[in-house]
Amino acid sequence: MYGAIIGDIIGSPYEWHPIKTKEFPLFSPASRFTDDTVATVAISAALVVALDRTWGYTQVFADELRKWCRLYPGIGYGRYFENWVHHDDAEPYGSYGNGAAMRVSPVAWAAESLQQAQYLAELSAVVTHDQIDAVKGAVAVASVIYLGRIGQSKEDIRAYVQRYFYPLQQTVADIRRDYRFDSSSQGSVPQAITAFLESSNFEDALRNAVSLGGDSDTLAAMAGSMAEGFYGGIPIALQHEAVSRLPEDIKEAVSAFRRHFTCCPCLRYRLEREN
Repeated sequence: MYGAIIGDIIGSPYEWHPIKTKEFPLFSPASRFTDDTVATVAISAALVVALDRTWGYTQVFADELRKWCRLYPGIGYGRYFENWVHHDDAEPYGSYGNGAAMRVSPVAWAAESLQQAQYLAELSAVVTHDQIDAVKGAVAVASVIYLGRIGQSKEDIRAYVQRYFYPLQQTVADIRRDYRFDSSSQGSVPQAITAFLESSNFEDALRNAVSLGGDSDTLAAMAGSMAEGFYGGIPIALQHEAVSRLPEDIKEAVSAFRRHFTCCPCLRYRLEREN
């Protein structure tokens, strides 16, 4: 889950000032958390709230998204999502954007099977993003994270994505050449997956994503969440720098999620190593 948050922070200065190179400072005074982080934390908080439930997940997802996003207004939300946040009776609004995919990473850490990760991903998406491409994007990202954290190879992950989600015919270099800002799920999720698949380590995945020159914070949040699962963790220095830029309630929510979902072997190992 920190993979998404760190990606969001690192990508944030380049969202409206795109770059086409992997050579850039990972952190600067302009590096900050955005709506990607807050929505991700909301999904993690919903999973903690719903620990003892076998029903009603969508309502909990909706409640926590509204709660957390109201706490942090005006940090990059789309207009339709912001309207949904501030109206308790608002319905899903048919968005095909990448908002559901950018926030989905906690479900892949909470799930005990690929099928459960995909089911929770869909439930977390449809409270706002009930259009088929947006749901597909969220399920695809959750699937990649889950497959990575249980030890599947990149070749197997790529084959799975190509069979069920996207063709992945372009390389990072191919995408970078003509890519522009695209906040649609169809126009950013496969690109983020490619950035992860072509990476050599966690940091390289973020550099690949930002260097595409698009919706940089969200691309890096998605690529970072996938890289965290596959590489079994995050460099401590990057995590410490990112955490220093987070408010206390967000740090506490992430810690609560990690405490409750240590059943994942690689997460438990990482917690033991850090402590």
